[in-house]
Amino acid sequence: MLDGSPHRRSRSGLWFAAGMVISLLLLLASRTSPAVTLQDVAARALDPVRSAIAGVGSGISGVFTAIGEIDRLRSENDRLRSQLAGADARLAELREAAAENAQLRRLLGLTTSLQMNLLPVRILGRDPSNFSWEVGIDAGTHDGVQVGMPVVAAADDGSGALAGSVVATGPDSATVRLVVDARASVVAIDQQTRALGLVQGQLGGQLVMVQVRATDHVAVGDAVASAGLTLTDASGAGLARSPYPKGLLIGVIQAVELDSNALTRTAFVRPAVDLSALERLLVVLHFTQD
Repeated sequence: MLDGSPHRRSRSGLWFAAGMVISLLLLLASRTSPAVTLQDVAARALDPVRSAIAGVGSGISGVFTAIGEIDRLRSENDRLRSQLAGADARLAELREAAAENAQLRRLLGLTTSLQMNLLPVRILGRDPSNFSWEVGIDAGTHDGVQVGMPVVAAADDGSGALAGSVVATGPDSATVRLVVDARASVVAIDQQTRALGLVQGQLGGQLVMVQVRATDHVAVGDAVASAGLTLTDASGAGLARSPYPKGLLIGVIQAVELDSNALTRTAFVRPAVDLSALERLLVVLHFTQD
């Protein structure tokens, strides 16, 4: 009786398939004309497969190449950013040095143009609020600095501008109250009309010129300077004494209004220098008043 079990038929099929594969391999390895023809047919049939495999390989190679290029570009960008940061820092240093050089040149010009004994000082600190306009300087009693001494800054045009006065001293440092402080006042003169008044500091770093007689003329754009005088009333009592040298620029009049008493005027004055940006000053150790 014939054995027709599935297991026996499966083994027979495997042997048949193996025989066919071996026969094809022997035929492909042969150099006979039929074999060559079969090899060409097989090669053409496998061309799409080879192309697909080659394309996949090329694509994978391209991906790795792109990843490498991205890494290279990132490294180059980091290097360029570092160089740019260094260039920006250097540029900032050069600008700072140029600004300091210009300020020093203006102060040097004042030491020769003003007939005063001047001590150059550097500002060490300042009050950040708008309620107190005082700065600390790097000179004190050991350098000859005393309370009440005037302090000068350089205006943009190179002229001497009144900055304030010394209000406290230590051995190696001192405190300067700037002219825009609400506690500061100085007798001033309109350089165009010679009208006198009292310049006082205001909150927020502004200046006003008060006690200007209504009969005196003051106008917008007029320059105001220290008068080096003492104002007195009719009885001779002093109203305000100026410890400042004559002729130091204070500011420029921006507006004028008549007071409610109709006897005096008030002029609003823009400071001659930006006192919030000062870095160096000159302390007037000695001066002679004409």
